[in-house]
Amino acid sequence: MNFFDVVLIGIALSMDACALTIANCTSYKTKLTKKQEWSMPVCFALFQGIMPLIGFFIGSIFTEQLKEISGYLSAGIFFILGAKIIYDMIRESRQKESEEIRPEFNLGILLLQAVATSIDALLIGVTFVGANISVYWSALIIAGITFLLVTMALIFGKYLGKLLGKYATWVGAILLFALAIKSMVEAII
Repeated sequence: MNFFDVVLIGIALSMDACALTIANCTSYKTKLTKKQEWSMPVCFALFQGIMPLIGFFIGSIFTEQLKEISGYLSAGIFFILGAKIIYDMIRESRQKESEEIRPEFNLGILLLQAVATSIDALLIGVTFVGANISVYWSALIIAGITFLLVTMALIFGKYLGKLLGKYATWVGAILLFALAIKSMVEAII
């Protein structure tokens, strides 16, 4: 494994975080504060950087068990998040028919998303056990790439949220369900 391989791994690992950032921006549209917006690249990058380290230290002891459940766990978390967005939309539309829907975005949701998107990074960390590469530099590269790509997704997601208007929340929920299905298919295959 070399530097280029780690860069490619970083790009691949950050894609779910990018998709969730776009989903958050389209779902929560203009209700996100600057602090909440910038917490996404920071939180996703932090988890994408920490999880390979944890995976490395767990090592090969639990490799097979983690491979068996990681896809199902990610799928379940994404499904729950998508269902929560739809539940919030329906609940609030019944309460305030004339007002715009305002699902809540908070640190708890973001942390759950960060864990769900970084489970693959945990497994990648396990693969670093036998590799001739520094796990610390690899984790830093992965975190940096994730921060950069999620920041780009944040900017794109804000634009997309404004473009889609009232349908943006549904697009966000659909993206979460797509991630759940992707994770489930990967777990089955």
